[in-house]
Parts: sequence; C-alpha cells; structure tokens
Amino acid sequence: MRVPSRSLVVVCLLSALVGCKDDDPPPAPKPTLSETPLWQVKADPSFPNECFGGAVALADFNGDGRKDLVVGSQACQLLLTSTLNPGRVSIFVGQEKFFSTQAVSAPMTWQNTHPRTSGQVLRVAAGDVNGDAYADLLVHGRYGSSVFLGQADLAAMLAAPTFRVPGNGIFLSSLFVDLNGDGRDDLIATRGTEQLFYLSTPGAREEGLFTLARTRTGYFSASAAGDLNGDDAGDVALSLEDGRRGYFLGCKPGSAFACDGPISTEPSRIETLLGPIDLLPDLNGDGHPEAFLLADSGPFQFHFSQPDGAFSSTPAWSTLGDPSFPFFGAFSGASLVGDMDGDGQRNDFVVGSAGRLYFFSPKDGISQALQPAWSWPRGDVVPNGYRTYRRYSVVAPGDLDGDGFEDLVVASTEFGDVLDKPMGDVSVFGGGQVPTTPTAPPYLLAPRICGLGIDEVNGKPDLTVDQDVLERTVHVVWKDFPADSCEVKEECVLAPGRRKLLRFSTSIQNLGSKSAVLPPIEENPDLYVYDACHGHDHLTNFAAYELRDSGGNAVMRGRKQGYFLVDLQSYCAESPVWTVHEPMGISPGWSDIYTLDTPCQWVDITDVADGTYTFQVSVDTRDIVEEGTVHPNTVGFPVRLEGDTVTVLP
Repeated sequence: MRVPSRSLVVVCLLSALVGCKDDDPPPAPKPTLSETPLWQVKADPSFPNECFGGAVALADFNGDGRKDLVVGSQACQLLLTSTLNPGRVSIFVGQEKFFSTQAVSAPMTWQNTHPRTSGQVLRVAAGDVNGDAYADLLVHGRYGSSVFLGQADLAAMLAAPTFRVPGNGIFLSSLFVDLNGDGRDDLIATRGTEQLFYLSTPGAREEGLFTLARTRTGYFSASAAGDLNGDDAGDVALSLEDGRRGYFLGCKPGSAFACDGPISTEPSRIETLLGPIDLLPDLNGDGHPEAFLLADSGPFQFHFSQPDGAFSSTPAWSTLGDPSFPFFGAFSGASLVGDMDGDGQRNDFVVGSAGRLYFFSPKDGISQALQPAWSWPRGDVVPNGYRTYRRYSVVAPGDLDGDGFEDLVVASTEFGDVLDKPMGDVSVFGGGQVPTTPTAPPYLLAPRICGLGIDEVNGKPDLTVDQDVLERTVHVVWKDFPADSCEVKEECVLAPGRRKLLRFSTSIQNLGSKSAVLPPIEENPDLYVYDACHGHDHLTNFAAYELRDSGGNAVMRGRKQGYFLVDLQSYCAESPVWTVHEPMGISPGWSDIYTLDTPCQWVDITDVADGTYTFQVSVDTRDIVEEGTVHPNTVGFPVRLEGDTVTVLP
C-alpha cells in the first residue's frame, strides 16, 4: 500500500519535533538464589591437617571502616580422632565489594598440658573489650580460650593473644557478653566444670585486660540470652544443679536485684523446655524473644514466647530433619539472615545439618506448614564423587554487592574424616528471589505418630534399615589407602593403593515398642573383637553390606563392624527422650546412623564389572537382640554400576 505524500511529511515533521523513541527496554531480571557463589576462598593445600572454614565472624578489626572476614581452621580428624594440628585464624580484609582473597593468617598457640592439645573445635567470635576503634577477636578451642585485640596491623594482631584464660584440661565454651552494661564485652569461659566470669578492665594496671569477677563450680553450660529486662546489660543462660537452665541477669552498678559478682544471685526464670535453645528477637510483638529448640526427644522446634516471657510448651513448627543429611540444627541452631529473598519480611533464617544448609522464608509467619524454600546444595541426593559431609557456619553481612538483596556468608568444613585432602571453603551467596524450579521444597521429615505402643517391660524392639537413606546416599568415590592404613589392615579394602568405593550412610532404626539393648562384653565376649587400630572393642558382624548379582550370589561384601549404637536420629513424634544405653542400644522411634564418611562405611568395588546388581544391607541377622518381626532386618534394591557412577534403579 502506498503512503500518501502529505501523510509522510506530517509523520517526518512530528518525528523531528518529538524524536523517534524506541520501546522501553524490559527491566533486568532480578537475581535468584543460587548454588554458585559470588565470592569464594578455599582451603590452602599447603596447610595439611587444617580444616578451613570451621567458623566465621564479621567485624572491622583494622579500623578502616569496612568489616573484615575472620575464618577459623580447626584440626582435621582421622579415623574419627582429631589430629594434633593447632588450627589457624585467617582474616580477609573488607573491600568495596566483598573481601580480599589473600588472607592475613597465623597458626594458633595453646598453653595447655593436655596430651591431645590441638585446634580441635576451634571457633571465633567478634566483640569490643576495650572500647577503642577496633573490633576484638575471641578464639575458642577444646584446649583454650584467647582474646586478640584489633589494630591496623592485622599480622601484629594475630602474632600473640593479649589475654589467655589460664588453666589446663578441656574448655567447653567461651563467649563475649557485656554483663555490666559499660559498652565493653566481658568474657565467660567454661573450663571443665568451672565457669569463669571475667569483667573487661582495660585500664587496670594490676589486673590487665580482664579481671576474674566470679567462678561457678560444678556447671558446664553458658550461652548469651540477649537483654531480657531491657537495662542494656547482657544476660546469660547458665546450667543449674538439676541439669536445667536458668536465665541470669547481668549486673550494672545499682541494679535493683541481688547480685553475685557480675550476674544476678538467682535466675530470673528457669527454663522448662529440654534441649539446647537459641534465642532470637521478638517476632510476635510481646517484647520477649522467641526460641528455637533442639528437643531431647529429637525434633528441631520453634516456640513463641508468652506474655510472661516463658516459651509456649507447644511448638509452632517442628521438623525431624533428614536422616540422609543428619544432625539438623545440632551444630549451630538457627541463624536469622534478614530478608534474602526480597519479600519485605526480615525474618528469613537458615539451619544447617551434616552436608546441607536450609533456607526458610516464613512469609505467612511461622507455623507447621512452613517448609524450606531453598538449600545449599539444592539436591536431596548425595551425588557420585561426593567427598564428605560438611558442617556450616554463617554470618549475615547485609547487601554486599549493591543489588538490593541481602547476601549470606557461609563457611563450611569437613564434618567427618577427610577423604583425601582438606576441602573447606568460605563463600558469599547472593540474595535473590526463590527460583521457580525445582517446585518441590528441600526434603525434611515432619513429625508423625508411628504407633509404636512403647512398653519397656513387655514390648520388643524391632530393628530395620532405612532404605530411603541408602538410596539417597549411595554413591561411588575413589580413595587412596597406604599399605599400613587401618582400612587395609582391617580388610575394609582388598588391597592398598587407589580403590573405588561404593559408599553410603546406614540408618539402623528401632521401630519396635522397646529399646534394643545389646549384651555387654562380659556377658557375651564372642560378640566383640578388639580393634588395635581404633583402640576399642567392636561389635562383630552386626551389620552386613553386600552386592549381589542377578542370581542372588554375593559378588562383594563390606566389612563393617559396629562400635557404639546410640540414639542419633528421631523418626517418630512419640519417641522418648534420647538415652545412652549400657553398654549400647537404640530407643524405640530412634535410629543410629553410620554416616557415609565413617571409616569402612563402604563396599570395595574396584574389581567389580559394570552391570546391574542388588545392593543389600542387613542388621542383626544373628538375632543378637530378641526382637519383633514387623519390619525386615534386610533391605535391598537394584543399582547399575557404570564407570565411576552408581544409579539407583526403579
């Protein structure tokens, strides 16, 4: 069609006057949560037996106005025993975006006469003990507690601690709390069964940086409780003689209540909930903190506060975690992380387990309907080539990259034995919207009634193996074994050198009505064998691992010996409080889990041909325990071995 010339002239004149304008470009897509970090540093291979990423904290240690990242490296473990490495502290200086990738670091020194002194359970925390322009650092380990004063020269800062808690033996915990409200952090250290309360006295000539203000003897647990009475002094939760916890108020000059040194003489309230508790800021508007609880009966629970400050006895939300990634909430409880997904609600939180970190975004409040929105890693299945479970430590830094979403710093290190070399790392994961796929949330067990009918007098235990855990954790991995290694001596592998392993976790469940208690060695010595490598007795042939061909013939067997059966994972809402049985056992509704990183928790398949097999795991086939017959002692399922992979078949 021809365009009239007059119309064309008009169009051109208008274009000249107002300009030709293209359509507005579409808005840039918003970021989404991802397994790909925005920034990352990994373990330095030149530091053997140091497990990098065991702890993390954020503060301005050098006084330049930017927060620095401090990372603790703890002693790695071998054959479930800590090495004697002293551990290390590394500081990554804050930059305009993220942090430097080159650390200022120093190995730790411990002045403890204990023969196993090392950097085991090394943790870090930041505070301000002297009121200057620099943040200060608390380093705690199994064998000591030290304070390093911040300064512009970070290498000089880490050269030696300014203060060490004196004494030997086992140190259980250390924390910074401003007990007297003077704006400086004080120090509480638990050494053995002694709780030592040090007040910050940086100007004192004789006492030095801290002055010992009180000692509680016979107690082992201390944790920060925030400011319960609003007087700007930090309060603490301390263990009591009967094993419960009491909330003690920090004492300021002129406090209206009776004081014994830096804390109240009597607790302001005694906790009725049983299990470790993490307090978090008020969410229901009553002016009192809420609580996450790792209940002694197994679930990880959230409890709202009541008007009197006590917690509701009924949880608003609870989960049993995932036995394929066990110890949900056991390492560091729950951590508030602000608003990572940008929904306008600043009540997002994360909870770690062995091998997984879960992200929750309670848009509609916290109720039993709450499910995780994301996790790192995202998959519910352990992949082939998996090295070992990880333990996580997190800190919320705010929006580091300026995209409008708050980010998350995640440190991770080996939970169990190192497969071949330390693999810890520290990552910054960007905030963003929750991806639309996958649609199913990360897997977690909701509490359920199992109908156990518990009767410790007339009931019977009923042992079985969780097939779902086997199917979701079985994988292929390679590992080198020296000729003198325990695994070679114990015939867990068929030869030294590089071996291909079919590895997995085994969850031994007791779904009966009575505890499954094994006989002691004095009663039945034939059930036990002394293991010279591990230095203790093993229960022989309690569990059997087999790979069978299409004819039902055992192609390869694993050689796993039981060591110490315990209540580790709860499966049922009616499970009793966990119990340590003598000499060992599993309570009804509980399981013990031999995690995939446990030595010899595998079948050596180096010389097994590719093909389809049945993988079979059995427990108590010798009827060591008199048990019921509702649940099978043996479970099995088809798998396909191909190269360096195993695939679970329908």
